[in-house]
Amino acid sequence: MQRAPRLLWVNHFAVAPDMGGGTRHFEMGRELVRRGWSVTIAASDFHLHGRTYMRRADEMDRAPRFETLDGVRFAWLWAAPYERNDLRRAWNWMSFGRSLEQWTKESERPDIVVGSTPHLFAALAGWRAARRHGVPFVLEVRDLWPESLAVGGRSRGPSYWALHLLARFLYRVADRIVVLAQGVGDFLERAGVPRSRIVFAPNGVDVAAYELVARAPRDEVRLAYAGAHGPANGLEAVLDAAALLREEPRVSFDLVGDGPSKQTLADDARARGLRNVRFLDPLPKSAMPGFLGECDAGLMVLKDVPLFAFGVSPNKLFDYWGAALPVICNVPGEVAEMVRQAGAGIQARDASGEALAEAIRLLLAQPPADRAAMGGRGRTWVERERNRPNVAARMDDALRDLLRPAA
Repeated sequence: MQRAPRLLWVNHFAVAPDMGGGTRHFEMGRELVRRGWSVTIAASDFHLHGRTYMRRADEMDRAPRFETLDGVRFAWLWAAPYERNDLRRAWNWMSFGRSLEQWTKESERPDIVVGSTPHLFAALAGWRAARRHGVPFVLEVRDLWPESLAVGGRSRGPSYWALHLLARFLYRVADRIVVLAQGVGDFLERAGVPRSRIVFAPNGVDVAAYELVARAPRDEVRLAYAGAHGPANGLEAVLDAAALLREEPRVSFDLVGDGPSKQTLADDARARGLRNVRFLDPLPKSAMPGFLGECDAGLMVLKDVPLFAFGVSPNKLFDYWGAALPVICNVPGEVAEMVRQAGAGIQARDASGEALAEAIRLLLAQPPADRAAMGGRGRTWVERERNRPNVAARMDDALRDLLRPAA
């Protein structure tokens, strides 16, 4: 009996369903297991937003940890802890790469290695593992580096150009490049990557996890934001909108998640007396359907940065639509086009709090039945275009193509 092909998927920040954050890799891995693959996800259990270890006692416990969930094997590797985005964060990245290199010297030989780019050093470590084993390497471009540095206002210094050279190297050596947004594929093609090496496998949602529950019509609009609270997320605009809507008793904001900006945002909301805003603890992905099922609309917001017009495939948007929620969106470009195609939300005219409040008022002015119909259209669109099994099928085809003998 022929053994299942082995896939090693490297993503420093991959999470299990009981952790807060996007579960793309677990859900994709589960679908690939169902399609006959043996899938191992190599990740760090030092949580990106919680800044704590999820599978080991403390920093001194450096041995790999292993668990299997729905057929997907996780290899939890040690990475150094950090609190702020300083040099300790860079050491966290580098230490994960070292842990991966040490572990892959002793682990079973994979047939393909996928290296994901929440940062480039994890992907580079994945390429080294693929080269060591003499197997194909697939680069998954989640964040564009060094272009993502512009989100934080960083100047183009030596570190920027070092990352630029590293990214171009990885584009060159990858046998395939997986992109999550069509605009990223266009960007890579302009950078010289042949279109034949680019695979579009966007973020999505496990629609089956979202049981449709009939909501009683109501005038109130409880807005959900489910995701990271960081500088790139533009949540200051949400607070500005909440301030403008403070006298509208039918509107409230629930922000669930974590990140480096959360405490500052919470302090700002408290100082401004925003009683219509609640900051909630992070939820595991398994609890997200229940939370969103209690809400009336989702907030798809990001900072006003040119990169986000073409370079993002936001999990939260698809989660909202999986729960049949209409969305308020302030992200232009590719995301705005999805909202338009689905007919499942209201696009703010810009990224300001004033524009966000204006869009929320437009949603509030619609009858509850019309809002529900808008959310239903989002559910239909995401089930057709972004259902996780459909996206995994694209990945399966691309990976198996790499295993076929050259003609």
